[in-house]
Amino acid sequence: MKKDFFEGIQKDTYANRGAGDNWKDAIRKRVDIKNKTAADIGIGGGIYSIALAELGAARVIGIDIAENMLAAARSNCHSYPQIEFQLGHASDTKLKDQEVDVILERALIHHLTESQLKDCFVEAKRILQDEGVYIIQDRTSEDCLVKGSPEHLRGYFFDIYPQLKKKDISRRHSIETVHDTLFQSGFREVEFFTLWENRKLYQSGEELRQEILDRKGRSILFELNDQQLEVLADKILEKAEGEFPLQEKERWTIWIAMK
Repeated sequence: MKKDFFEGIQKDTYANRGAGDNWKDAIRKRVDIKNKTAADIGIGGGIYSIALAELGAARVIGIDIAENMLAAARSNCHSYPQIEFQLGHASDTKLKDQEVDVILERALIHHLTESQLKDCFVEAKRILQDEGVYIIQDRTSEDCLVKGSPEHLRGYFFDIYPQLKKKDISRRHSIETVHDTLFQSGFREVEFFTLWENRKLYQSGEELRQEILDRKGRSILFELNDQQLEVLADKILEKAEGEFPLQEKERWTIWIAMK
């Protein structure tokens, strides 16, 4: 995981939206979080720590490797006293053995190599209570290759700049790799499903354009320079003309494993 990357970006990059209700509904149907202790590893701006609190977690421990991410999360989560913050790494969280009931790692594992993936999963097993639940959310190459549309704006990134597609796919783990590595790390009853998560509702083209120019919550856009980003924003607005208000959706794969 590239600590320097996260320390070098604006602290509010991952803190400008809320988790969609359809995400919370999908988790609520599969995992009982009420009155549990949860760890949000790779907290970013704290968006999903808030979601875990709203799903009923009594305690949420937000962990990140970058101080500026934790600073953004603290600011974003200030109304949720059950959320606390800790500097740590996916393979070295600094938490005690069996300290948590639920772990969420969203958009984290694509920053890990395959060997680091095993270390991450072993650490998750260590800090989970018996019968604890491990939630992993990330994209597979299949998720990345979904065609662009006014709702699925991410697909347009790759239509306009094909080099981004190669970069994005190269950092994704397959369903089978994640599944097999979870079992090798001692987890059981692993299931997975795809989710079209509501990302953000845009009221205007200018709001969407600024979101792209700010690279809000989109690490892949740091592969483009500012001029390329301007071109991308303008071309996406052409494709989305007349669609506002526009509900953006993104496709993810979610794995749920039992300890």
